Amino acid sequence: MFDNEGFAKPWLEFEEEVGGRLLLHGSISEILAGYEKVGVTLASTLTFPTPDQSVTTKDVTIRPGLKVRIYTPQCYEGGKPVCVFYHGGGWAMGDLEGEDIQLRTVCRDAGIVIVSVDYRLAPQHPYPAPFDDCIFAYDWAIENAAMLNTTPGAALTFGTSAGGNLALSVALKVIDEGRGQTLRGVVSVVPVTVAPDSVPEKWRGSYTSYEEHAEHTINTKSAMESFFDAYGGQGDDPYVSPLLHKRLKDIPRVYLAVAGQDTLRDDGRLLRRALDDAGQYLGYPHWFWAFPSKHLTEPIAEYDRNLKRGFDFVVASESEARGTMRLSMI
Repeated sequence: MFDNEGFAKPWLEFEEEVGGRLLLHGSISEILAGYEKVGVTLASTLTFPTPDQSVTTKDVTIRPGLKVRIYTPQCYEGGKPVCVFYHGGGWAMGDLEGEDIQLRTVCRDAGIVIVSVDYRLAPQHPYPAPFDDCIFAYDWAIENAAMLNTTPGAALTFGTSAGGNLALSVALKVIDEGRGQTLRGVVSVVPVTVAPDSVPEKWRGSYTSYEEHAEHTINTKSAMESFFDAYGGQGDDPYVSPLLHKRLKDIPRVYLAVAGQDTLRDDGRLLRRALDDAGQYLGYPHWFWAFPSKHLTEPIAEYDRNLKRGFDFVVASESEARGTMRLSMI
């Protein structure tokens, strides 16, 4: 019997629909096998939407072994910064296909060009290889503004889960290298922000979600431990744990989404505390928006609306934007 305390009713109805709670455990190989089984379950019980064909895509190899997918909205006229996207998957899973449907929605609703990065994966390519690929792709997107029809010298980073970590870390690396003027901001969705063993002493009492939600979400405590082991970065490295970076507040604008039933809930809450503002999606676990269940129609629609507002905020000109932080939590 699962512990249902704190979960939103639509999520519990979704779990009943798919036959139980979706959880991943064990080594990376066991997690990959488990994820395949999750995919079979979802495909047999849910009807996934077809990709939005109003958004055009083009796959480009930008250096040997590194491919990106470019998303362009219908009737796009230019004049907006390029958005560089990093997928989720614990630095060890994911590709250009896994979040394609969601990226088409973002591209259409936000009216921006997105460059999705197929970075190398751990453990075959441990840190800093995935991070290096993400930085290279950011630079490529800036250098190819004319081809992309985006604002010259302007970009934002966007990522989900481990990709949210990479979006923050790439932004901080760009700032550290003296190129912060190119960075418009960051959209970071349910991100990893700190290695559990490296949480600052002053915040350790507030970092409890790994224990509270160890078995509540697809990225269980044991899965997160395996992901960190596979990634291989040191927890006190500020590009592995961006919460520790001394220039975090130099990121111009941040939109942050946090799930209340997630092992990573407190990663987001502590980032909120470090940036002095935030908001949250109570009652839902990691990646809830990716499951097209009839029971989740409203929370997914709310997530999409909030994400669009987040992009509008990050992309806005200096005269249009107010503040440096927006947060939604479910």
